Amino acid sequence: MRYCFLRFPEGKLKAATLSYDDGIRADIRLSETLNRYGMKGTFNINSGSLDGKDPNRLRIEEIKEHLLDHGHEIAIHGERHLAPGIVTPSVGIADALNCRTDLENIFGRIIRGMAYPDTGITKMHGGNSAEAIKAYLRDLGIAYARTLAGDNNTFMLPTDWLAWMPTAHHNNPKLMEWVEQFVGINEDNIRWSGKYPRLFYLWGHSYEFDNNQNWNVIERFCELIGGKADTWYATNIEICDYVNAYHSLIKSADGNRIYNPTLKEIWLCVDHQIYSVRSGETLVLP
Repeated sequence: MRYCFLRFPEGKLKAATLSYDDGIRADIRLSETLNRYGMKGTFNINSGSLDGKDPNRLRIEEIKEHLLDHGHEIAIHGERHLAPGIVTPSVGIADALNCRTDLENIFGRIIRGMAYPDTGITKMHGGNSAEAIKAYLRDLGIAYARTLAGDNNTFMLPTDWLAWMPTAHHNNPKLMEWVEQFVGINEDNIRWSGKYPRLFYLWGHSYEFDNNQNWNVIERFCELIGGKADTWYATNIEICDYVNAYHSLIKSADGNRIYNPTLKEIWLCVDHQIYSVRSGETLVLP
């Protein structure tokens, strides 16, 4: 039997992504920063705030121009930004479904990502449970949902896409230390049984950079992590869809034949060698 590990497009070991909430005007500056370094992010929007009444919120045309037109993703963040663990299930379902429906109709695209609003699934009230909330999100067609409160430097891919734990908030005092650790990881300095892919996932609110006058933090983050040949810069949904496609590969009992039933070309590392298997093809390993 062989060790077989996912690799990101072009055989890359690592991926980096960002997730920023609330559709605030400072997202424009954040997007411009990411664009300069060839990075991608996901911006989580409250559809109930797109009425143009709040001057601090992005308008529909600004979201198109500054976010979507540059390859960034928009995801749902609740129509009214309600914590699903606190409100009743019917209210939580409506807040998520209305947000998804509104954003899809406004922007003319399918939207399957989410960041939990407020305290999300970290606090419960009234008999709610995280599993029940995740169950109704699956029924609503949500592919992933970002949760909170578990910053760590393991750089692991999620095992539960509806409780996707980011690496760190940008205010984490260990952020730059962890970025340097991440950048330093390569195929040669990790043991063979640990050659699984690595992900750095940063989150926050762009208005925090204004409030704290520390835009230098995101600038430095992008300088350190951006522009690396071994790193794929992707949105949340791109990572989710690619990893799920990898897990859809069909392998023979001895692992020597790998069939790709998906529409994506998938890359993998087998016995120290990088391979790819195109859509509909079967890879026969030597």
